[in-house]
This record gives sequence, structure tokens and C-alpha cells, in this order.
Amino acid sequence: MEKIGKYQIIAMTILFMIGSSPLYELGIEAKQDAWLVMLAGMIAGSLLLYVYLYIQNRNSDLSLPRILNQHLGKYLGSFITVAYIVYFSYESMRNTREFSDIINISFLPSTPLYILILLMVVLSGYAVSKGIEVFFRVVEFMLPFTLIGYILIIIMFIGSNIIHLERLMPILENGILPVLRASLPEVISFPFGQIVVFLMFWSHLDDKKTLSKASVSAYIFVGIFLLLFNILNLAILDPSITSISTFPLLRSVRLIQIANFLERLDPLIIMLIYIGIFVKMTAFYLGAVLGLSSLIKVSHKKLTVIVGAFIYTISFLSPNFIYHIWIGFNQNLKYHFPIFQIWIPLILALIILVKGSSSSKPG
Repeated sequence: MEKIGKYQIIAMTILFMIGSSPLYELGIEAKQDAWLVMLAGMIAGSLLLYVYLYIQNRNSDLSLPRILNQHLGKYLGSFITVAYIVYFSYESMRNTREFSDIINISFLPSTPLYILILLMVVLSGYAVSKGIEVFFRVVEFMLPFTLIGYILIIIMFIGSNIIHLERLMPILENGILPVLRASLPEVISFPFGQIVVFLMFWSHLDDKKTLSKASVSAYIFVGIFLLLFNILNLAILDPSITSISTFPLLRSVRLIQIANFLERLDPLIIMLIYIGIFVKMTAFYLGAVLGLSSLIKVSHKKLTVIVGAFIYTISFLSPNFIYHIWIGFNQNLKYHFPIFQIWIPLILALIILVKGSSSSKPG
């Protein structure tokens, strides 16, 4: 069985949750209170993380498919496993299509979209074929460079004197209801609820006792990180401009100008976003492959091509990028993803709790 270390779990959690999240202004429906939406989503998401960790800690040596089979029975457990395989593949596809469209629109308009998507899937598939240990080691290696890149962006924002914190005022101008409406369940689903895929990986941790501490510390770090970039976008662009920008962070970065020579840093932010998206799409891809492997008892290496072909095929479901984003934010986050991120884990945790309570009673 492949093994991963505590610091690899931390690195994976950080880069996975960062993903493409800084690119968007999550919760902008609440205008200047969007940062409070992120904060509310982070707090609610931490409760969800507790549920995931409870499930894993009660079944420390099992991954999600075996946990489902053990507590829901072979047939229902296998059915839900198939549903998760489709969900993980779809999540991987969304990241694949998202970044390919960004590159197509911003840098390579003459390159056919199907070529960009193919390159993404092939690169991700190669990482998946190498297995959990290799992938997690690569992510651990990429973490310092990614964090240094984002720190440089923050320093240049400050050096350009374009941050105006007064744009965050007034706080809670329309009360707390708009904040709650914007955070539930959208901001929980993206990015915090996506960590449900780690139920496919946590059983490989070499020291199970460090799981909760490592995961929670990484979660808190990412929550503060995303909150900071949410505030920066609002303070740099103004909520009225942020609300109509497809990629507010790109627009903010284009305003950086230091000493009349340091500007046009789009390539840097695109590279940082690519690292996050690559980690996230590959983690979901790997989760789908491992799920299918456990179901049909075939080596994950042999299934990499099959799952990759499926991800590539469904990448063309959306006719264009605008529709792809609309489906993601207005349909998936509200209605589809919470089934896998919230409802099934909650029911599963409740079943585990009840079974544990029953077995602990004296006979």
C-alpha cells in the first residue's frame, strides 16, 4: 500500500483548496461584504471538514468506497461509489475546461480548444499513472514556489499603492442575510466542500494520529489566504467593478505598476493558477481512478486512460466558457455538488455514529 507523510497531506490540502479560487470574487452578490461571505463559508466549511475527519478517523485504514460498502452494504455502497466516481470525474473536467478556456481566451486564441484540453488531460493522466506517493511528493515540491509567487503578488499590490480599504465600507449595510444567502451552500461547495475527495487519500497517511491536526492547520491557513485575496480584490477594484469582472484577480494584477517598469504580470498569476488547477484536477482524476479500481479490482494504471478519455469527452458538454461558468456557479454549487459534499457525508457520519453507539452498549 502506498504511503504519504504528514507534510505531503498539508501541502496537498493547501494547493488543492487554493486551486483557481483566488481568480474569482466569491460571494460578490453581497457586494462589499463579499469577504464576510468567504469568512462565513470558511466557518461552515470547517464543520464539514470535521464530518469528513470523523468518518475517516472511525475507519482509519479504509478509503471512501470501502467505508461506503462497510456501512451501507455492498449494493448501495457500490452504487454510491459509482456516483462519486462520476462526480470526481466531473469536478476534474470542470478544472480542465476552465483553465483551457482561460488560456484560449487570454493567451492562445488561435489554438484549438480541444488541443489545450488534451494537453491538460495527458499531463494530469501521467501524474495519476505514477500513483499517490509520486503525485503527493510533486505537490510538496511545488508548494514553496506557489506561496512565494502569491506573496510577491501581495507585496507588489502594496508597492503599487492601489489598495483602498475604504471600499469595504459600510460593513453589513444590508444586514447579515445577504451574506448568509451568498455563502450557503455556494462558498461551502467551492472550495471548502471539495475536500471530500481526500476521503480517497487519507487512509494512505503513514501516521494516522497526525491526520486531524495536519488537515485542520492547512485548512485554517488556506481560509485566511483566500479571505485575504477576497479583500484585496474588493479594495483594489471596488465592488461595482469586481461584480462584472470574470476574473477580478487578473484585472487587479494588471493595475500593478512599480517604477514604470514592473507591470503586466499576467503570466505570473496564470502560472500560479495553473499549479492550483493542475493539483485539483489531478486529485479528482486520481480519486475517480482509485474509486473505479476498488470497484472492479483492476490496477489504477490500466484505468487511467479510460477515466482520462471520459474526462476529455465530457469537457465539451458546455458550448462555451460563459455557459460553463454559469452551470458551475448557478447549478452545480447550489444543487448538485452539495449531495456529494454535504448530504451523503452527513448521513454516512450519522450511520457510523449510531452503529458505534449501539456496539458500545453492554449486551
